[in-house]
Amino acid sequence: MSFSTFFDLYMRERENDTLKRGGVEFRYASAALLIACANADLDESAEEQKAVRELLVETFGIPERTIQKLFNFAYDASEDSYLNEITALVDEHFPSEDKRSILNNLWHVALADGRIDEEEETFILRVAAAIGLTAEDVEDAKNTSDN
Repeated sequence: MSFSTFFDLYMRERENDTLKRGGVEFRYASAALLIACANADLDESAEEQKAVRELLVETFGIPERTIQKLFNFAYDASEDSYLNEITALVDEHFPSEDKRSILNNLWHVALADGRIDEEEETFILRVAAAIGLTAEDVEDAKNTSDN
């Protein structure tokens, strides 16, 4: 499935410009970013994959069959083919609180294997900048996740 088809099916806003944290758009945007973060160092650990799956099920209520489709899609797509569209959607349509929630979850995934690789940190910084968060937001989220 192409990114544009995936985006239209699962993420494109529907009736208005207001997208809510409980909505499908937020869940799928978050899921795609979490999966991309786990793969940022090209060495997705079992701990990172487990952290992503737990967040997707417990936080977003995404069913397992859909999670596997998300993982498959993320593995098949190149980062730049979808990351810019996802971060643009998040930046444009979600409030700072939701953006910070995504940032916290990204750090949670990056820290799941007990270390933060340079590629993971670079990825998180790139996403934070793209969704309009500051360096202070990044540091706050990282410190919160360390505890």
